[in-house]
Amino acid sequence: MRTFYFITLLLLQPVFAVSAQDHSEHLHQATPAASPAAQPGILPQTTPLYVCPMHPHIQQGESGNCPICGMELVQQRQQQTTAVEVNGAMQQALAIRTEVASPRTLWRFIESYAQVQYPEDAIHHSHIRAEGWIEQLYVRSLGQRVKAGEKLFSYYAPDLLVAQDDYLQALSVSKQNGERSSSLLKRAETRLRLLGLTDNDISQLQQSRQSQYHITVYAHQDGVVTMLNVRDGMYISPGDTLMEITSLAKVWLLADVPEAQQSWLRDGMNAEVDIPQHQVTGIETKVDFIYPALDAQSRSSKVRMTVDNKQQLLQPNMLLPVRLYGGPLRDVLAVPRDAVLLSGNSSRVIVKDGDSFSARHITTGSSAQGYVQVLTGLHQGEQVVVSGQFLLDAQASLSQLPQSTAGTHQH
Repeated sequence: MRTFYFITLLLLQPVFAVSAQDHSEHLHQATPAASPAAQPGILPQTTPLYVCPMHPHIQQGESGNCPICGMELVQQRQQQTTAVEVNGAMQQALAIRTEVASPRTLWRFIESYAQVQYPEDAIHHSHIRAEGWIEQLYVRSLGQRVKAGEKLFSYYAPDLLVAQDDYLQALSVSKQNGERSSSLLKRAETRLRLLGLTDNDISQLQQSRQSQYHITVYAHQDGVVTMLNVRDGMYISPGDTLMEITSLAKVWLLADVPEAQQSWLRDGMNAEVDIPQHQVTGIETKVDFIYPALDAQSRSSKVRMTVDNKQQLLQPNMLLPVRLYGGPLRDVLAVPRDAVLLSGNSSRVIVKDGDSFSARHITTGSSAQGYVQVLTGLHQGEQVVVSGQFLLDAQASLSQLPQSTAGTHQH
């Protein structure tokens, strides 16, 4: 591609360079070549800039000394803008197209990727409240799916057995003494609840009038076993986390947002998620939390979205494309994205003024719908080149190269 542009420039050099030598006059003495300022097709403009040789970041528009090292500032050229003249016929031949910089409404959005994670509020831990031993384990492996009410494990706890006996004794006394023993019965029942027995267990104890040696623990919710720290016959205590059950009816999506685009983030903003693994696109959701911490390495922060997962299509640690939609930027000066030329940390456009074309440095903002917001460097109504700007920019750069002095003109 670069070879093509270079050959094109060589072929079009006579068109861009308007000045030509007059062969009717035969000069036999050396004359200096015309400077770019003397050529009608090239109109350079320079702005003086004074820079410290030791500290290049020290720059000012007038002479003086460096405030850091005290060295005298050296004059340099800060900017050099060269205008190139191209007639109408050649503009048509080069397929040069322009568009007017005008106010537009840009809808801001961020394209990022989100990682699927377990919802922290959907995790349930299974603990016991009296030490004992596992008698029967019904969950055998991680990732096993369970439903609410299914058996997880049964265990034997001596303290719980004693509490059941005390309750049965209080129940027997209350029937003999009536209301005088009701408070004793309530305390015995409260003790059973505090040790982990459910209403169903207590009701069964009242009916059978027999203490249960093995207490069964049931699942509180539908989900997946994401932690399993117990085996058959293991000694367990109240401080142990025996297993963890996580509901996958809903999942969290955590997306990274660059620091430069965080000014318009807000809770409740709309978002869309795609699931390429299942050919599903455009799942609508909203941002429900913006994390306050900023990552020191990536210079980004995380936002959280919640998505329904009733069909179990989303699995933890999946990476999904996501689009975050912000509010509209109304009446902002914008140019087509194709018109902006990027070089290093700067952006520029080629501005057309009649048959004259010149490069202009601009400061850009948000980008959306194929247009880029222009913050500084351009005014409303100016025409920017959207096709053929690379050739014009290259010609303007070539015209800034130093020219050698012309020798004796001989024939």
